[in-house]
Amino acid sequence: MNAFVEAITYYISEGIPVHISNFGTFEVRKRAARVSHDVHSREKILVGEQNIPVFRAGKALKLATKQELSDEDMVIETLSNMILEVQHHD
Repeated sequence: MNAFVEAITYYISEGIPVHISNFGTFEVRKRAARVSHDVHSREKILVGEQNIPVFRAGKALKLATKQELSDEDMVIETLSNMILEVQHHD
């Protein structure tokens, strides 16, 4: 599992979106600068532009989460596809 997370981290940090078929897409997006506030002092502070990691769930994952937990076959198939795709790209 560590290799999986490290691979995703590496690619998105290089600006390359990672698409895992039937699961979803990991990517980095820019969050614009904004004015926020310190919760303790209520002082306004400027938060600069930031890169943030984003995950968008794929259709199969969305469908799997809507079904009951007894439908393990779809979850197992999705995870198997993820592992095979990660191994294929290494």
